[in-house]
Amino acid sequence: MTVGIIGGRGTGKTVFVSLLATAAINYSVEVKEHFRYYTSPEFTTVIHDIVESLKLRRWPPATLKGSLTEYRFWFGYSKALSGLLTKFYNSLEVLSSLVKKLEIPRKELYNIIEFSIYDVAGEDVDVIFRAASLAKERGSSVLEMIPDNLRAVLDCDVLVFLIDSSKITVDNTDPKYKEMLDYDGLMASLISLVAMYRSSKYGVKPGKLYPVFVFTKFDTVDKKVLRAIGIPDNFDRWFAEKGKDRDEINSRLTKFMMRFYEHTLALVYGGTIMGVELERAQIFVSYLLTELNEDGISVPKVIKTPDGISYELAYSRSEYVRFIEYFGKIAGEIKRTHKEPGTPVTGLGR
Repeated sequence: MTVGIIGGRGTGKTVFVSLLATAAINYSVEVKEHFRYYTSPEFTTVIHDIVESLKLRRWPPATLKGSLTEYRFWFGYSKALSGLLTKFYNSLEVLSSLVKKLEIPRKELYNIIEFSIYDVAGEDVDVIFRAASLAKERGSSVLEMIPDNLRAVLDCDVLVFLIDSSKITVDNTDPKYKEMLDYDGLMASLISLVAMYRSSKYGVKPGKLYPVFVFTKFDTVDKKVLRAIGIPDNFDRWFAEKGKDRDEINSRLTKFMMRFYEHTLALVYGGTIMGVELERAQIFVSYLLTELNEDGISVPKVIKTPDGISYELAYSRSEYVRFIEYFGKIAGEIKRTHKEPGTPVTGLGR
């Protein structure tokens, strides 16, 4: 199973991936019978450095435009009864000996998803617009202009679209308003490209693509906007309490997209014309709460853990856990188990 992560300028992909890894680390320790997490040495170091920076209340450096670095990590979801088998495998010598005699490798108990994240500067996502313009000039198809790294993303089983919530404004006299409208155009173009590419390459194959939308920097959304779509001011508690009730969360966040990313949503619905059912997408939010430091600069917020002896980031942990669990559901539906780490997963944007 492969997963692609796509985002436009400023989506905070570096922070998103770091928080996903942080949640996966915590979740795997809590429920290790059902979920396992593993990283390549290079990615382990990168994640450590980024999370360390965030916990020290500093933002990690932005990816330089034009740079391209690949990082890998793996999620392992227990197969049917594997949670029970693993639990006994860990605790009972008799069953442990039996499993060893049967020569069942531990990794065979898990459906494994490999993520291969390509950390590309957000500005490079504008290649979509440039490709469309170039295709128009040459009288050719935009599909012919797509670079190889973007093709790798579009071929994935799951596509995660990161949408920047910080673009939102309700003041049409604010210069930021035009930026929000332009961003809607960029995301709509991206959705259009995805549907056209996959329809051209795969045709109508229901279930071939599993789309996921994530609103990043959700803590930046004006409280008046949240209230208008039925999300209370204490949104962090609301998302935690709603938990697995994705129907209600999807409904509220679809309303949010309808108000501010109408062109994008129209293309999401229109994808069905091309045989690509994007409206089946689950929607999640990502946020890292902030506070002002001594110099009045907004920095990541850290809080003490319930036991009061350590610190952790104040982020949308419950949403990341639901995100991880949803991937486990998808892995079961696809029913593709890699005996060895499998096809790379790609990501684009920042």
